[in-house]
Amino acid sequence: MGPILLATDGSEYARQAAKRAIELATDRGVALHVICVVDQRRFDDTALSSAELATIYAADHAAICVEEIVEMAATEDIRVVGDTRHGSPHDVILEYADEVDAEIIVVGEHGNHTEHFSGVRRKLLEESDREVRIVEGTGGKIMEESG
Repeated sequence: MGPILLATDGSEYARQAAKRAIELATDRGVALHVICVVDQRRFDDTALSSAELATIYAADHAAICVEEIVEMAATEDIRVVGDTRHGSPHDVILEYADEVDAEIIVVGEHGNHTEHFSGVRRKLLEESDREVRIVEGTGGKIMEESG
């Protein structure tokens, strides 16, 4: 069995997805990889411009999102690996899933950037050859699944 990959954005929906991902990793005895992507459609690379502070804030927020999940999983007997990256979220998530050979990708049903996140979920479901689980924000039920 391969590791579980959780894509997070720090939203309450992502927290519910994190709970499910932690349960899955614990039940299967596999590592949990957590990624938060700074969406370059909204934030450019850091440069000397007015967008610099927003980009720095987004990168800091991504690191906090990952650390929150690492702390949530601290009581479980699983290895947790966290990472933040910049790019188009669905592309980065799929690339990272390939890098770690994830068996399952877990995401929340909505995110902090809803206008983009729904497209991310849809693209993950359509483009991934891995199992993708979309977790409901209330109760943590699996809403949609592929793979």
